[in-house]
Amino acid sequence: MKPTYLIIVIFIFGSCIRTSQESKPLSHEITTIDVKESDIIDNGKLSDVVSIDSLVFLEYTDESIIGEIDKVLVSEDRIFVVDRESAKSIFCFDRKGNFINSYNAIGRGPQEYIEIEDVSFYQDKIYVFGEPNQFFVLDKNLNFVKSIDINWTDDIPLDHGYIYFSMVNSETILFYHPSARYHYHLYNLKKEAFISSHINRLGTMDISWPRHLTKNALGTIFLSRSYIDTIYTVTENQIKPEYYVNFEKSMTVEEIEEVLKLTVYNIINHPPIQKMHFVNLFISNEEFISFEFVFKRYLYFCFYNRRTSIIKIFNNSLENDLLHGAFFWSSIGHHQNSNITWVDAAGLVENKEEIAFSIPDDLTYDSNPALVFYRPKFD
Repeated sequence: MKPTYLIIVIFIFGSCIRTSQESKPLSHEITTIDVKESDIIDNGKLSDVVSIDSLVFLEYTDESIIGEIDKVLVSEDRIFVVDRESAKSIFCFDRKGNFINSYNAIGRGPQEYIEIEDVSFYQDKIYVFGEPNQFFVLDKNLNFVKSIDINWTDDIPLDHGYIYFSMVNSETILFYHPSARYHYHLYNLKKEAFISSHINRLGTMDISWPRHLTKNALGTIFLSRSYIDTIYTVTENQIKPEYYVNFEKSMTVEEIEEVLKLTVYNIINHPPIQKMHFVNLFISNEEFISFEFVFKRYLYFCFYNRRTSIIKIFNNSLENDLLHGAFFWSSIGHHQNSNITWVDAAGLVENKEEIAFSIPDDLTYDSNPALVFYRPKFD
């Protein structure tokens, strides 16, 4: 699997800009999360800050060979794994990891795609958007149900950049658009039209990424941006600011404006950003808030307990004593009060004797990655 964390350096230049108005809480109802450098835990063991709920070993067959896990969606009885780059497929497993089915339809027909752009789940249905302009629905066993025509407009044209989305409800889709005047657009399936646009784009380099759109088990959608420290939520058709990440060492307005002036031609020569920025993978559940951010070119994990205000911030400098020899990757999904990441099978095989969890006897170097369901420890 590809070390996707390496391309974060590219992602962090992709969005602008935080205005002075957006850099502070918009109302007293917004939950503020203070992030201080002194709270960063840079020594110790991973088990001091994280506990693993379970490992799910994804069955390896001729029809379920996963190259890279881009996204994981979990329902009551299914696990859906999206591999956009390698297999260009969607895989379906039961909650124990037993393989059920896969969907791989490369082509230009009504049930096919050249690339998978994004996948969303709502009420036992899988919604798929693929290149060149295919939007279709699968059932929970990945059987084709129907195609949907999206009526793009002059203001919201079909863009062959990265358009990602999430189902708000059975009638409404939230689309992110990489080049339109606004970042997000609500599309009504009954009206077959876009009904509203949200969050003004403040420059051509003001671009968001799939890491900036998440959904929790209750169906609440969270929107974050690279240099905007306010987090928006989407419930039904309402988009509103609800959280604010108060970075101790945030970028100044002048620094952001300087980045905003850059182009795709000279951005590579710009000095790497050292300040705290790039809030992404923001999620809030019944127990905690979690997100990731970049500081001094390193990716940090942040967990916040709303009841006690305890915060845990760390990166991969901690010894991984839970999964010896493995890198602690970014979250690829969420389920109830657990975040989900993955671990390569090779690391489990090589360190089998040192890992507290039971490892299947038939696990080999060629096996699929295992899913890791984990949560923070605030003790």
